[in-house]
Amino acid sequence: MGDWDVFADCVRLCPASCIETLVVRGPDAEDFLQRLISCDLERVLTGSGSRGTLLDGKGRIIAYFDVHRMDDGLLLVTDEELVAALVQHLERLIILEDVELCRGGYAVVSIQGHEAVAKAEELTGLAPASFLASESWRDGWVVNRPRCPAYGFDLIVPVGEMTQLEQELQSHGVEMASPESSERARIEAGLPRIGYEVTERSLPPEVGLEDAISYDKGCYAGQEVLARIRTYGHVNRQLRRLSIEDTDRSELPRVEVGDALFASDGAEKAVAKVTSIACGDGIVHLLASVRRSHAAEGTALIWQSQAGQEQRRYSGEVKLPFCP
Repeated sequence: MGDWDVFADCVRLCPASCIETLVVRGPDAEDFLQRLISCDLERVLTGSGSRGTLLDGKGRIIAYFDVHRMDDGLLLVTDEELVAALVQHLERLIILEDVELCRGGYAVVSIQGHEAVAKAEELTGLAPASFLASESWRDGWVVNRPRCPAYGFDLIVPVGEMTQLEQELQSHGVEMASPESSERARIEAGLPRIGYEVTERSLPPEVGLEDAISYDKGCYAGQEVLARIRTYGHVNRQLRRLSIEDTDRSELPRVEVGDALFASDGAEKAVAKVTSIACGDGIVHLLASVRRSHAAEGTALIWQSQAGQEQRRYSGEVKLPFCP
């Protein structure tokens, strides 16, 4: 069974998949952020980017984001649901530093799908080739940022240019995706979401954010915990994606968030918990938190109907989450 893909052409993600920006600027901005976030800003050059996280002292995720270098500061791109917590935490840590936090000055329109490269070139003349690579465009940027299993770009412009950009995309045949298909694309790609895969107890290696961690830069909150895990141990659970289908049955399994998944050897103890669900093309697409012992790619996991229902068992193979 191959990978799935909800966007065969090119669409723009719906407003429900709201992506927001935060600019951190000022003479002390880089030193301030470098002491706090998990990625190494010395490796974030003009035209490149990195995923990063803000952690508490126990290594648990407060926020996650993409970070890009600007002429006068650093641009953080994150989920709308995370911006308030990110701003609140950073503001509390600004003491004597000359740092300014500017929320919402830029708007992000994300175009995704198999034809995203062609559409980006048609509209902007640009299509950066590597993950989080960026090119300047219209006082903003075109950023290589897949948010589905195929290709994708974030078009980042000053907020006042948003309406015109959406009109241009519409005229180029880039329609608005539905909330359901936008969420399905996230799940098919294996991208974590706050409140689903990421909770107040999540560590970056548990939710597919290993590339957001630097182990050799200066100290930051949570670094010691992550270093100990890397050196002496491992996380017990990891984010994985899964598909469940049975072409011989007319009814899809009624999987719900929180359902257990079991090993194929018939053991009664659950080895995974479903965190996100999307249905399409006769398949139930899942993200799940899977025990390390069963997280290897290709491992068969079983979902079975709940007590009181007609007993049915469906099998799917573990696949890795998004990795740049």
